[in-house]
Amino acid sequence: MKRLFTIISATAVALVYNAQAIVGDCSFDEISLETNPGFTISIEKEYKVLEDTRSQIKYGLYCDNQPSNVDGVDRWFKVPVSSVGVRIPLASGFLEALGHRDTLKAAESPGNLTNICLSNVQPLDSSDQVEIVFSKNTTSDGDKTVALPADDTLTPLQKAEWIKFVAAFYNDEKAADSLYNSISAAYNCHWNNLQHLAQQPHAYWVQYADADGKPTYNIINSPYQKSLLAGA
Repeated sequence: MKRLFTIISATAVALVYNAQAIVGDCSFDEISLETNPGFTISIEKEYKVLEDTRSQIKYGLYCDNQPSNVDGVDRWFKVPVSSVGVRIPLASGFLEALGHRDTLKAAESPGNLTNICLSNVQPLDSSDQVEIVFSKNTTSDGDKTVALPADDTLTPLQKAEWIKFVAAFYNDEKAADSLYNSISAAYNCHWNNLQHLAQQPHAYWVQYADADGKPTYNIINSPYQKSLLAGA
């Protein structure tokens, strides 16, 4: 597993510093989705719609003037965004990989951000601090809330593909598509190599708990952990 994480991390780091942050670019690029990550992106002439099919909510993104004749959109955001808050670690990782960490202004738990370069991020006390908040749910910060997957029902590649969703708020889908393709290629290559082993290794995710002085161990068997272990 350590080797797999090294491959993915090295790929991501290499692309972090090559990513070109798109500021003020109002062209909408159409990209494909390789897995079934739980969202879709629809491109129109003057706006695009991100549909979170897991939470059944639609986000409309526009560059100049908010469209007034579009039905079914729950929340509108002007893009590219320039100030972001996060209530889920997944979001800060995506922002760094895309080269947009300078837009991260506030976090629910700044002390839990592992990158020392994010030391100036402020506590997220109010959504008034930012234009958008990436969260674990759809309601934490009212109409500024955008939900990202917080559970482990997705496979590693499905969850990784949500970087394209986040990138849409920067009109940076092409960079996200390139980054995801590199991660996917490294992950699948390692996975395929493991299929040639004569004896498959066995490992388990185990969660320890100590309730009332009675230690217990529970095997975690979610799709995410199962898939990650199978490719480790």
